[in-house]
Amino acid sequence: MRPLTEREEEVMNFFWESGALSVRDVVALHNEPRPSRTTVATFVKFLEQKGYLDHKAESTGFIYFPIIEREDYCGQNLKSVIRRYFDNSIQNVVNFLIKSEEYSDEEAKEIILQISNRGKE
Repeated sequence: MRPLTEREEEVMNFFWESGALSVRDVVALHNEPRPSRTTVATFVKFLEQKGYLDHKAESTGFIYFPIIEREDYCGQNLKSVIRRYFDNSIQNVVNFLIKSEEYSDEEAKEIILQISNRGKE
C-alpha cells in the first residue's frame, strides 16, 4: 500500500465518509475556499493510480469509490510508525505513551482492563 500525502488523505476521507462520489461531489464537500474541479480530479486520479479508488461510468460521468478501507489504511500506517520509530515493539509504544502523559486516568483504566481481558472472550 503506497502512502498518501496529506492532501490525498484529505480527499480520501471524503470517500471513506460518504462512499461513492463524483469529482463534483468532492468539490462540494470541501469547506470554503473550495479547490478547483481540476485540482480535485488530479488528486482523484492519483488515488486511483495508487490503488485506493476505482470508478464506474454513469450517465452523468465517472463515479469513484474506495477500494481500500479506512481501517486497513490506518492499520498499515500504525504498523509502519511502530516499525520505523519504535523498533517494531508495542512495549516501546506503550512506554512512550506512559511518559507523554497524554491520556486520562479513565483511558488508562480501560486499557488495563482490555489487556487483562485479552483472550478471555
